Amino acid sequence: MKQLVIIFLLASLMLGCKSEPNQVCTISGKVSHYDAKELYMTLDGLKDTLRVNEDGIFYKEFAVTSPMDGILQGTNIYLYLYFEPGKNLEVNFDATAFDSTVAFGGNLALPNEYLHEKTVLGSEQQKRFYKIYKPPYTPADFMSTRDSLSRVEYAFLDKFKVDHYGFSKTFYEREKRALEYRVYFDIYGYPRMVGPDIQDTTKVPAGWYDFMDKLNLDDPSLLEIRWCMYFINLYVGAESLKKAKIPTKGCSDNPDWLRAEFAFVKEKFTALEFFDVILFHILVQYMDNEGLGTAGIEDLVTEYLSKSTNEKLKKNLQQLCDKWAPIASGHPAPNFILPDNKGHNVSLSDFKGKFVFIDFWFTGCGPCKVDIPYLKQILDDYKDRNIVFISISVDKKKSDWEKMLIEGYIEDNKQVLFEEKTNWIHLHDPQIREVAKNYLVSGYPTYTLIDPDGKFVNARCENPARPNKLRILLDAQQGL
Repeated sequence: MKQLVIIFLLASLMLGCKSEPNQVCTISGKVSHYDAKELYMTLDGLKDTLRVNEDGIFYKEFAVTSPMDGILQGTNIYLYLYFEPGKNLEVNFDATAFDSTVAFGGNLALPNEYLHEKTVLGSEQQKRFYKIYKPPYTPADFMSTRDSLSRVEYAFLDKFKVDHYGFSKTFYEREKRALEYRVYFDIYGYPRMVGPDIQDTTKVPAGWYDFMDKLNLDDPSLLEIRWCMYFINLYVGAESLKKAKIPTKGCSDNPDWLRAEFAFVKEKFTALEFFDVILFHILVQYMDNEGLGTAGIEDLVTEYLSKSTNEKLKKNLQQLCDKWAPIASGHPAPNFILPDNKGHNVSLSDFKGKFVFIDFWFTGCGPCKVDIPYLKQILDDYKDRNIVFISISVDKKKSDWEKMLIEGYIEDNKQVLFEEKTNWIHLHDPQIREVAKNYLVSGYPTYTLIDPDGKFVNARCENPARPNKLRILLDAQQGL
């Protein structure tokens, strides 16, 4: 089961845009001991690729019309960044010792140096802080620890400003606001973060949410600051779930949650920017970060594209729709030929005339293994129907997959075995995971239903742990 993602990432680059010179920002640098050929920048909702040359050098120009946050990612690399219109940033590092070797240059060096040092400092503090969410610690312990952490954060910001001549006043004031909303994020999210098992017994005292009364959440400037955005997204997500009476567990891939969020944003916020920005990030989270494409939310995508006034975000969303279009319902599913666990090659085309249900998984995936017993029950219930079930392992080591098929695994103190069933086929997608890439799989497990003509019925089905919803989909297919 895919996990609920509370934090919605800010952003992606505009591709191929022609901007005024004072709106062009650049990022460049050199990475050593890095085998991959790509890094990824995130601004305004979508990831963009930064090509890494053979000598480790990378360079990219993009449009920035106002101060904004970004994220640089790669293998074992995650870096919060800050940009301003018309300025440049240099980032150099050794991938084998990332945190200790990152060095910044350009006229954006100081704020980005601060962000990195704050992140390194905060990582250890956060490990200690998150322990306070669980018993025997109380809400009072949590609040005391949160206050202590805030004092450290503000002191670090002020010291950095004193120690570094020329530290941007604009960034300093922006960062103070970010730290303020980081506190609000933690306080507001605390009752949910303690976990569903003890949520009912961890009652927050009266007045816990009083801080909300002083906030003007309808202020569009909040949308330009990372932690302000994180807080608003958390607030919108939680309040819409509550209002629509949707269970928190398993809601991240529930289209009804998005509909509730759309309704809540339109009702709560008067500034048009909130429709444009918040709902854009909600759609991106579902489509790209959850890897679900437009399945089940086609109406919401249409509404956004027709009503949003932000041409840049509309263009980005359309690009995302184009990315996911190949796996939309009615499109031909890519054929494949993969080896089964007996050494025979199996092709999707072998099952023309039958429905095919595909389960993308791997042996180290906890949620995948949780789902297997439920999948086995579906297999038994549909064993005499016109459908075949294919589990495609994307394990890097084929031996790990073969061993688990033979020995099974332990889940909830019970052994789970992969019994032989005539309607259950096991295939291995080699290390390059070519089939998974062709099916745009970004998270595991992922379930796909294909019709007898080899076309997608639903490329992102409900998982078998929600058997009623999956059965409704299967039983609705004529000829199955």
